Amino acid sequence: MNFVLFLVSIYSIALKLIIKVIKSFLLVSIIFFTSCVGTRYLKDDEKLLYKQKIKGNEKISSDRLDDLFTQKANRRIILLPISPYVAFYEIGNKYYDKDEVEQEREKVREKLSKKINIARKQEKFNRVTRLERKLNKKTERLSTKLEEGNLLMRWGEPLTIYDSTSTERTRDQIQLFLESKGLFDAEVDYELKYRGVKNKSVIVIYEIEENKSYKIDTVFYDAGEDKVMMSVLVGARRNSLIKKGDNYDQSKLTEERERIENIMKDNGYYTFSRQFVEFNVFRDPDTTALAIEVLINKPQDDKSHKRFKLDKVNFTTDVNTQLGGEKRTEEKFNSINYSYYEYSYRKKILDQRVFLRPGEYYSLEKTLNTQRQLANLDMFRFVNIKYDTAGGDFVANIFTSPLEKYQLSNEVGVNVNVTFGLPGPFYNVSLKNRNPFGGVEIMELSGRLGFEGVANLSDQTQITTATEARANLSLTFPHFLFPLGTQLKSRFALLNPKTKTGLGFNYTERPEYVRSNLNGSYGYSWQNKKRWIFDLTVTDVNLIASELDSAFNDALEQQTRFGNQLRRSFQPSFVSSSSINISKNFNNYGQSRSQASFIKIYAETGGNLLNINALQENIEQSSLAYFQFIKASFDYRTYIPYGRESTLAYRFNVGIAKPYGDFSEGILPYEKYYFAGGSNSIRAWAPRRLGPGSYVAKDDKGNFIYSFEQPGEIILETSIEIRRNLINFLDGALFIDAGNVWSFSENENPGSDFQWNRFYNEIAIGTGFGLRVDFSFLILRFDFAFKLYDPARDQGERWTINEWNLGTKSNYGPALNIGIGYPF
Repeated sequence: MNFVLFLVSIYSIALKLIIKVIKSFLLVSIIFFTSCVGTRYLKDDEKLLYKQKIKGNEKISSDRLDDLFTQKANRRIILLPISPYVAFYEIGNKYYDKDEVEQEREKVREKLSKKINIARKQEKFNRVTRLERKLNKKTERLSTKLEEGNLLMRWGEPLTIYDSTSTERTRDQIQLFLESKGLFDAEVDYELKYRGVKNKSVIVIYEIEENKSYKIDTVFYDAGEDKVMMSVLVGARRNSLIKKGDNYDQSKLTEERERIENIMKDNGYYTFSRQFVEFNVFRDPDTTALAIEVLINKPQDDKSHKRFKLDKVNFTTDVNTQLGGEKRTEEKFNSINYSYYEYSYRKKILDQRVFLRPGEYYSLEKTLNTQRQLANLDMFRFVNIKYDTAGGDFVANIFTSPLEKYQLSNEVGVNVNVTFGLPGPFYNVSLKNRNPFGGVEIMELSGRLGFEGVANLSDQTQITTATEARANLSLTFPHFLFPLGTQLKSRFALLNPKTKTGLGFNYTERPEYVRSNLNGSYGYSWQNKKRWIFDLTVTDVNLIASELDSAFNDALEQQTRFGNQLRRSFQPSFVSSSSINISKNFNNYGQSRSQASFIKIYAETGGNLLNINALQENIEQSSLAYFQFIKASFDYRTYIPYGRESTLAYRFNVGIAKPYGDFSEGILPYEKYYFAGGSNSIRAWAPRRLGPGSYVAKDDKGNFIYSFEQPGEIILETSIEIRRNLINFLDGALFIDAGNVWSFSENENPGSDFQWNRFYNEIAIGTGFGLRVDFSFLILRFDFAFKLYDPARDQGERWTINEWNLGTKSNYGPALNIGIGYPF
């Protein structure tokens, strides 16, 4: 494909330019950074706040106290005592004139406003729109420049000049914070140390004596004469956040106030708010014991809080829809009043997602669950629930507005093949049909057509093209397609249940082969109250067919001699499996700025359908390869923010895949093997080229051969990465990766099998640094990695740091990984 080859050449040129820019940037940065001394910008009577330390704290972490600093020292580069950000700011400030920027903004407004008025008079409204968009864009850019400075000033930060008043204020804030954590007898002082030429830099050391912590000895409640509210309050005390024996913590009182508010609102107290909750703390003068009274104050105009019970539940399914003055049809189903212009949704299905019923007390939790589960149907543009107390009745009104029945989405782009680094255009299209059969189901037809530049599998030095086409038809039902009673289905509705069915066809054409895959699947998904997500695939069936040319077939035979079973992937095959995927995202991992983590547990068993004798006979008669196997993996990821704009990220991944039975001949389907190396794995090794174990293919001269992918049945991976913002859109990272893959048996590859007495000596280690360019809509990642410990070498020669070089073709030179997003 000429177009693909053109893209390949453009991409290669761009890649070389990027590498040159990065090298130049690093060189200039080193020279520039080492010349940056913040004190050079100080006046005679000024001193630089170089650093702030906290000493003596054992019960409260320094990270929590660092947030109380009213002055922040200037950021510095990782592991270096220099701050280039000050230099950026000062250089930018040298060429910055605020009055000049303001005058420029006024000129732009005046010039473009005049053109807009002329266009309006000439009734050229399209031109008016373009000019207004241009005016807004330019004035917004100049306003940002006016408020935050020019580009260099925004990249950098002004010099932090030491202020003694801020130090006093910080000491007072630390004192108050310690007292809020039950350290009422704590003492805080500070010491100043001077450094540098003429003592122009100041280090502030805050010294803390925490003394004893005050503990909660007694918690008692007072709801006045309201015995019902008192019983609700006492009945929920087992989940209280303030308990006997705990250290006093003022933030816990705030959280407890919110908890009590939610409890009351879940038990009918619609108008209750946290302002009615009061805490009285009593200190014993002779000990460190505390007594806490939880007091519920009365409403201003009433003797007790009113408890609300639902009189009606109304559900309007098509708000914002109008049909020429027609009246909505009203219908009652299971005590809920439905109203609509046209019958669209099966009320039996909607009823499973509504947890409000007349005669029951108001519940905030049921209200939120109803809103959440109706939104999960992907049928409505919005879901609002409003309560009406007019007329003496307490009425719940559910309002929904339907989404468009048909939704067409398109995507055109260039896909970067991380394995070989060659781009190719692709086109994705998807048509979604909502509620096609009236049962609130979703039908989706999607397709993909892509071209990609790849390395020829039979000759790695040659570039060729691959064509990929894919079509999928899926149907998703908002409940379990299983013989369950109405009550069970309503109870399961809290789990956001779905039944997923799918039929797909994949087609890949390359000069070496043509491969097609017909796939069918059926499964369930749900989510429990603790936000664990479960995906159960009851059955996934694949029929695979391939046509190979003779040269590629010879290459596959050669790889077989090196222990690579890639040829099995191209035999006509029948692959069936069942699997479950369990995952949980703690604290919005991947998007949160606070500490977060992610866990995924996966288990799969293949070949279960082969137990059906008739099916097995048909497969054997069709000369299809078939497999029986088990596969399981555990993946844990976490990141911990620390300091200013720095994050420690960690990943651990372990998995096994083992064939069994007489059908599999001891071999897995190729797609079920594990692979190590590459942009999201051990980055110092080429993608899918690490291992297994200490084995590596060698040529006649004893040189390592990394041409072939290296599958394994056991994988162990871990990575530690320190990430830090460098300037505005640019982040830096230092990382260490470790791991490998192994086989259960050695076969013809010595050192490839997993053995408890030596596997730890076969864990490959790589290290390096990375740059990440944040475009807000995506993150472009460049990682440079070096092999630190190579298990393929002989014992005693595996540490390779002495052989590092900058040769791009060297086995111990830098490996460049280009990726989209973070590696984990």
